[in-house]
Amino acid sequence: MDIIDDAIAAIDRDGYAVIRRLVTGERLRRLQQDAEALLIPIEAKGVDGGSITGRMHKGTFGVSRAFDDIIIHPVLLDIVNGVLNPSRASEYPHDDELTKYITSLPPSDPGIICNIMIKDAAPREDIRSLHRDVRVPVPRPHQPIVCNSLLALDPFNDEVGATCVVPGSHKWESDAAPDMGDAIPVVMDPGDIVIFDGLLWHGHGPNYSFDRNRRCLNLNYHYRWIPYFRNPRLSDEVWRDLPQTLRAVV
Repeated sequence: MDIIDDAIAAIDRDGYAVIRRLVTGERLRRLQQDAEALLIPIEAKGVDGGSITGRMHKGTFGVSRAFDDIIIHPVLLDIVNGVLNPSRASEYPHDDELTKYITSLPPSDPGIICNIMIKDAAPREDIRSLHRDVRVPVPRPHQPIVCNSLLALDPFNDEVGATCVVPGSHKWESDAAPDMGDAIPVVMDPGDIVIFDGLLWHGHGPNYSFDRNRRCLNLNYHYRWIPYFRNPRLSDEVWRDLPQTLRAVV
């Protein structure tokens, strides 16, 4: 098995996989700089119980071309397409129920789309509670319909509020949230990426540091019939200049 097959198997088994050094060197440095330039202040909950200034950027695809090559990175796309491959639907429970739900929706492009944003667990920011990324009125577990990913721009560890996951929870029938103590941190270096099934329970721990940000690029891939995520519309001039591979997933 190669890195692609290994990652798909890990996501099927555990709900997530980490790819080391997806981006390195000068490309990583430019990603860090471009992300930093776009982050805007938001109100966030602090570890001491009050409010702090956090940072985030939504609608990133609509304002920047700095991350387009990451959206269509061949390793990432191959893993996403393997996880969301509709030909594997019959391998999962509740295939009939999911198919019935999809056919009840307005007609839609059956393809996959990526929504991108920038996140930062700021110094002294509290946890992000455990959650799943999508809910549809279909019994769980079911075929993956969201494949989310976080590309680390800073170190991810316990001290700075690493993303945490509950391994195997994408297979749970219950939708009751687990305890934060059930989650394990996803430790990564800048340039590493974690890719996971949208049914996996995940969140992030507190950033206990006073001076270290924990930034990441969030690339969420999902079927176009899911109505929750939309990219801003680009001008015709900008759209025409995009490569076809990118147009197909945005």
